Amino acid sequence: MHPSQTVAFRNRIMAPLSILKYRPWPPSPAVAPRLDANQRFEEENTPYYDPARFYPARLGSILNGRYQIVTKIGYGSSSTIWLARDLNQWRCFREKYVAMKIHASGHHERADAAQNELDILRRVSRTNPQHQGWHFNRHLLDTFAFEYCSRTHLALVFEPLREPLWIYRGRFTGDVIPPSILKILLQMILQGLDYLHSECRIIHTDLKPDNIMVKIEDPSILDQSAKDEYENPLPQKVCPDGRVIYLSRNNYGLSPKTTGMITITDFDRSVPGERPNNGCIQAEIYRAPEVILDAGFSYSADIWSLGVLLWDLLEGRKLFKDTDPLQGQGYNEQGHLAHITALLGPPPKDLLSRGKRTRLFYTSDLEGLRSPASVPTNFTFENVLSNIRGEDKVLFIRFIKRLIKWRPEERSTAKELLHDPWLLTDLDEN
Repeated sequence: MHPSQTVAFRNRIMAPLSILKYRPWPPSPAVAPRLDANQRFEEENTPYYDPARFYPARLGSILNGRYQIVTKIGYGSSSTIWLARDLNQWRCFREKYVAMKIHASGHHERADAAQNELDILRRVSRTNPQHQGWHFNRHLLDTFAFEYCSRTHLALVFEPLREPLWIYRGRFTGDVIPPSILKILLQMILQGLDYLHSECRIIHTDLKPDNIMVKIEDPSILDQSAKDEYENPLPQKVCPDGRVIYLSRNNYGLSPKTTGMITITDFDRSVPGERPNNGCIQAEIYRAPEVILDAGFSYSADIWSLGVLLWDLLEGRKLFKDTDPLQGQGYNEQGHLAHITALLGPPPKDLLSRGKRTRLFYTSDLEGLRSPASVPTNFTFENVLSNIRGEDKVLFIRFIKRLIKWRPEERSTAKELLHDPWLLTDLDEN
């Protein structure tokens, strides 16, 4: 039988079965409130935004003959993320929802960014599903590419997740995660990192509270969110060219559980670790010293970021908040290095000598910063910790000093950190 005849025969056989699958929802009869067309919203506020690059997704539309978009759940500088109904689901089962990330055409930094993320995700999904840390990394369910206005867009399909840790921490008193719960979450993160580093040979390069998310504990909240958008849509901005900018609907309210499963996400900037790597990675205040100095980086750059982000969760504020560009001033690399010096003492000269950018910040003899007066005098681990006390504080400082070290090669690995006494203290008491 000719291949075309085979396809036609299969379609005839499968056609009656299609009535057993979920049908597309009709267009919503609700009229969404309008946002000010002269203001910028969501992805329009990201750096390098170009409307010609972003696919103008519409609620109710169907992509790849399978995924019906029902609400927007997020965005980035080169993508938008949507909650979609999977119309391939049999009606005898609960509705299936997926998170669909639609890449903009052409990345503002490099042309192969979308393909790089796809390659990394495939490696993460396939390397070793038997490893315990496999479960704490996001995995690809499906992928497809499509054309729009002579531009190619790559879509990545995932399991939907509840919220990033920076939102999750707000579920607790004082906007901080209690140490007893943080220890449980941290063990999951370390298992996930160990899988990335030791099995997949992948450096994440962008660990921060935005990119560690909590899984959804009750799938029914997805159905409720989709129907809320259908019946009572959030305000929308209709652009002069007909594009619609939607607001993200991604706050699912309080979770009935205090401790959820976490997932490490966003591998679009990840790189293989088995090759030499250099250049700029990481969000500014989570940036490791070897990255600031451009001395090359490896897996231990992720360990540094993890140590720094613990302050966001445990203290409700950033460790290097004084150099945070979100506080109104530009990112100050010299100030960042000064604060690291206050915490750890002077940097080792062998690290400085490897840095291509060292001379921007240090004197010619490498004896000190060009502006030594910028080093704070009371910036110590002991002074910047207020929500942890007594013996637990002592053990935590010992723990954090294994992650936040000048020399990358001296930082503990994720596997080693899993056995740290601070992480296991509460567990031993139960």
